[in-house]
Amino acid sequence: MTFDLARCASGPYRDPDMSSPASRGRLAFLAIPALAAALSGCASSDPKPQTITDREPVRTETSRPTGITQAKPRQIDGPAPLAGLQDDRVSYTEPLTAVDIPARVALAADLGADQLRVDLAWWQVAKTRPAKPRDPSDPAYDWTRFDQVVAEANRLGVEVLFSVWGTPAWARDPAAAALYDELKARDRGAGDYAIRPANAADYGDFVAAAATRYAPKGVLRWEGWNEPNIIKSLLPQFEERDGNWVNVSAAVYSDLQKALYESIKSVAPNAEVAGLTTAPGGDLEPDDALDRTTVSDFLTLLSDPALQPPMDVVSHHPYPTRLPSDKTFAGASYIDLYNLDRLVTEVDAGYLKGKLLWLTEFGYPTEVVADYKLKVSEAQQATFLSDAYRRVRANPRVKVLTWYFLTDNDNWKSGLTTLDGRKKPAYQAFGFPLAPSTTKPVKKGTPVVISGQVRRSEGATTVSVEQNAGGEWAALDPLKTAADGSFAFKIRPNVTTKYRAKWSSGALSSESLPVQITVS
Repeated sequence: MTFDLARCASGPYRDPDMSSPASRGRLAFLAIPALAAALSGCASSDPKPQTITDREPVRTETSRPTGITQAKPRQIDGPAPLAGLQDDRVSYTEPLTAVDIPARVALAADLGADQLRVDLAWWQVAKTRPAKPRDPSDPAYDWTRFDQVVAEANRLGVEVLFSVWGTPAWARDPAAAALYDELKARDRGAGDYAIRPANAADYGDFVAAAATRYAPKGVLRWEGWNEPNIIKSLLPQFEERDGNWVNVSAAVYSDLQKALYESIKSVAPNAEVAGLTTAPGGDLEPDDALDRTTVSDFLTLLSDPALQPPMDVVSHHPYPTRLPSDKTFAGASYIDLYNLDRLVTEVDAGYLKGKLLWLTEFGYPTEVVADYKLKVSEAQQATFLSDAYRRVRANPRVKVLTWYFLTDNDNWKSGLTTLDGRKKPAYQAFGFPLAPSTTKPVKKGTPVVISGQVRRSEGATTVSVEQNAGGEWAALDPLKTAADGSFAFKIRPNVTTKYRAKWSSGALSSESLPVQITVS
């Protein structure tokens, strides 16, 4: 096996008090020191920022929908992708009475999330084999928690994206189950839900029941099996044949995605169905059944005419394997947010050419956990969240960016709030991201674009912008936003200057964290 500094299997841990997906492997990194920059200087000589309007106007809606039934998914036409957020407590907390699902959904809505990504866990809903598997009223099914999520999301105008995966005990392939014991013996923790199904049709039947129940309630965006290129989600990835390790997960995933797609489209033809849903990293030279498949290899395998599972959108989890960067290296085993152009190139080289992208899990942890040693400070987490917004805003292929997740648990720490509910700076950054086009020092008078988004607004609005170059905040001219609250402006600072944006409407208000442009 080739050692790779960018070895990252990605995908989140879940709460230990939940009936939970266990950890998925992560990349080990040293802790990164917090950013520290002294602010100095006097008033800027550029008091009027130039509004950037090259990609406005945007959405056709001017507010979030309030009805419970939609004929088609909400249109996503930029400049900002939908702001997604995941909260695993609504999917996995046991007992169900231990979580206040309406309060959790309300918290996401109050942050300005457009979309709530929810793991619709097959093994949670169907703990026994249903007699009529395509009938959502079969007594084997328990939809209670997901009914609550959808009802509250509809009430608050937040879209639900269901990610449907995880094999119940009765549906697992016995031939693959033995590998699960080996996985546990090697301390490569994963839940037994990752064991592949014996029959993809069972999965398709469950998806049909779910779509029958929830598509009429407005759930019209769906995602196939989560991170099928790693053993923490789909086991096994490889089998040994004639002394060679041959990928088997792609064919299994193809059957699962075909079953999901057919089932959803048979119920809701206008629904959008995403596929791929890959973790960012893999093993360049697999030599074990428990290794991972790189995104590039997985795409190549799926492009085989014998497979080619259908999908309307390509989904990916570009978890960071490093700090924000504009560079990568040839032959890297990962595709994270910072070499996303590679994913576009490889998608366009195959049968999925031209498909739009949903980035449905992304996040920076603020504490080291067992399998993911990358760590940033809370201040860095907020900065990198806003930087991610800036990057995807500039990429017209990206239509969803989902932060994983709302609240920390004992085994994963990329939450916007801590275990005890304290809000990290990233909480504020999620509700009102603001980021400059560069964080490097610039020469006097160099143009810098600052982009942001008021996520709590409904429709086009006005934001006030302030600058601080000498210790006091001074107001600049107000700026008009696009229909989704997005805005951008250009400044040419002559001295090191901080900027921030504010918004209010009635009883609602929001403020960005300040950003600094350093003049060398």
